[in-house]
Amino acid sequence: MTETKNFYSAANQHLTQLNESEKRIFNYVLKNFDEAKHHSIRQLAKKCYVSSATIFRFTKKLGFEGYSDFIDSLLHAPQAPQTIPHSVKQKDYKEEYLKNIMESIRVVDQERMETFNQLLDNDPVIYLMGEELDLQALRYVDWLFTAQGFHSVLLSDQASIRHALHHIRDQDILFVFAYNGDSPAVIETIELVKQASQATVVSFTRAVTNVVQNLCDLDFYIFTDEIIYDSLDMTSRVSMIAIVELILYKRLKKSLTTE
Repeated sequence: MTETKNFYSAANQHLTQLNESEKRIFNYVLKNFDEAKHHSIRQLAKKCYVSSATIFRFTKKLGFEGYSDFIDSLLHAPQAPQTIPHSVKQKDYKEEYLKNIMESIRVVDQERMETFNQLLDNDPVIYLMGEELDLQALRYVDWLFTAQGFHSVLLSDQASIRHALHHIRDQDILFVFAYNGDSPAVIETIELVKQASQATVVSFTRAVTNVVQNLCDLDFYIFTDEIIYDSLDMTSRVSMIAIVELILYKRLKKSLTTE
């Protein structure tokens, strides 16, 4: 490895050349920086649901001589990456924060909202799936669905996911919060659900084309400032929650006016 070669400069220089699988590897390394430093090529491949050959091609595409060279670059990196947008650093972030929420709500497709409401009329079991911060946001969404009398199940571990795959019906809903839209575990679960049933897959992702969005039957997208601090994703999921609340409040209002 040359003295000037490091993970950050290589990523900045070659990121646009990566395919979808390689971008998932990059995002995994970014989010799990300290752990990834110590993974063997097979361990990293397993974590990213790709082959060792794909990992090797990924390192070569970033300009490294091989996997060992790539790992050396991680070990010599000065610190875990942090991404804090300029807008967040501003003295008054309130306007930018509110603008993201309002724009996310403004662009919501009303027809998709109505389609989702119609799905709720079929007495579905709503299986909620997300990882890390997405999962935390879904805990509140789980409460919202339960409060309105729906049967929702939070898929918080592998056991609950396996159970869901054995019991999911065609009228049920797999409800996914996946901001980045590239989680290998979420992608695999969606594919398994589609193999097991004709259940509708509804997703909430960021406003760029992503794998989860392309796999889903109904996708809602949001705008927000992406924040990574001390290797932790702190990107706001408030816009996701706001759209869910709008859908359910609209349904609640309709039920009250018909009583």
